[in-house]
Amino acid sequence: MSTPFPLALYLARRDAFAAFLSAADQESSVCYWEAEGRYESPEEATAARDEAYAVTRDACNLITVEPTGPHKEAQALVEQLRHLGRAGTEEQDWVSFKKAREVFIEAARGYLKETQGDRSN
Repeated sequence: MSTPFPLALYLARRDAFAAFLSAADQESSVCYWEAEGRYESPEEATAARDEAYAVTRDACNLITVEPTGPHKEAQALVEQLRHLGRAGTEEQDWVSFKKAREVFIEAARGYLKETQGDRSN
């Protein structure tokens, strides 16, 4: 039995949004760990940062390739990640990151609800 196209599209977008959110969370952890000096060496920190960045970038690309839904909110969250990655422990702005994360989640929920014709109530 095949999945109807609108449902398949909904599920694909939901999964893309969730993958992006998970990638952003992982990258934010790397930023925190790096600022706290929890990596054994600068090379280990760089490798972790590069790996996390690549996953976030790939997940964000799935959202921004079709500029509908929360693509602007995704870009804003990526920008907050860049600020976290460039800042030391004292300068990291977790409030702004968490706010951008919440804005992305709300935008994604709203978009998914719209794609289902508000049948999710």
